Amino acid sequence: MIELKKITLTSDEMKECIDLNIPPERKDHAYSTAIILALDYDYNSKGEPMESYAIYAEGKMVGLISYNYYAKPPIFKETCYRIRPFMVDKSHLGNGYEAEALQKLLEKIRTKPNGEATAIFATYDPEENDMAKLYESAGFTKTDMGWEDENPDNNDIIARMSL
Repeated sequence: MIELKKITLTSDEMKECIDLNIPPERKDHAYSTAIILALDYDYNSKGEPMESYAIYAEGKMVGLISYNYYAKPPIFKETCYRIRPFMVDKSHLGNGYEAEALQKLLEKIRTKPNGEATAIFATYDPEENDMAKLYESAGFTKTDMGWEDENPDNNDIIARMSL
């Protein structure tokens, strides 16, 4: 059983989060835990809600999961929540923590903590078959949306779930 605990750039647990051993192929796609925490700080300082949660299993931090709220979404074309690419420590991959953390985060988002929305979006690299299966099993559907206008180098898959 896992637990999600809110974490920020100024949390006492921040160093532990930054020290997570994220596999290099995930870091390339999902930034790093330090960058996610910095983004969280930056978004919130501009009044754009973002929340990050440390993923704990049996009292030990094993990963990080985050989401944004977009009242005026640049790409998604509807008021929504977006699950940011999330990371699990290399030594804890394959234990089902990703699926459990995703379900717990979806429970939080479904309460619409930052405002009304019509959808939840998630993004992942096209080569990440495990993430594709994870989001599909949670009820997300691939869209034909892309990042061309905002970031032409980003070829991530954008998946959507109705709220």
